[in-house]
Amino acid sequence: MLDLADPFDLPTRAARARDVLARLADPPTAAQPLHRHTDGRILGRWYGLALASAFQPIVDGHSGVPAGYEAFLRSASADEHALSPWPFFASAADDSRLIALDRLARSLHLLNALAADLRVPLFLNVHGRLLASVADDHGRAFRRVVDAVGADPARIVIETPVEASDQPDLLAFVLRNYRHHGFQVAVNLASPAQWARLAGSVWPQYLKISARALGEGDAARAALGQLAAQREDATLIVTRV
Repeated sequence: MLDLADPFDLPTRAARARDVLARLADPPTAAQPLHRHTDGRILGRWYGLALASAFQPIVDGHSGVPAGYEAFLRSASADEHALSPWPFFASAADDSRLIALDRLARSLHLLNALAADLRVPLFLNVHGRLLASVADDHGRAFRRVVDAVGADPARIVIETPVEASDQPDLLAFVLRNYRHHGFQVAVNLASPAQWARLAGSVWPQYLKISARALGEGDAARAALGQLAAQREDATLIVTRV
């Protein structure tokens, strides 16, 4: 059983993070597919494709200050016609390969966030197929990675995809496990009505919904009020504004 008591104080975490980043200066190998580029970015290697991180700010609507960053996977090739990494997710028929790619992506984003010294929550997506593929304890393997690099799990938000919100029992199980391992969690919603069905059974710290799903004008304001009223302890994030 993994001991979830935080074994690191802040200075120890910072020192461990610096040490891990320094050791990534070597070229990638089969055993270690992550390495540090000369421009300071951490890159990953997946079947010949160089992978990089891109961070999109989540902006506080009142202050205009980033309240978090969501990480996305990108090709690191300088060729503008380089293959997108997403076909690898789509074509990974083997679940074990999908799990390996998903965990590589999250580790890559985590290291790039440490290198960039991001001090607000880092939102990391979990591929929808991974939720059903992992039969045991969600979050356990990634918590070990987080501890190994000296990161703070409380500053990491594991984000489930929209399709997971159609499976309340699975979603509740997955969220409990990630929270058990010290992570925050976020749920993506297709509609306010979907949250009305989920609010009594799942307990995320964040809700994410597209502005398109809220409608316009008075309808959007009413939908926002409805979402907030159903659970005031969850922070609402509106995307595609």
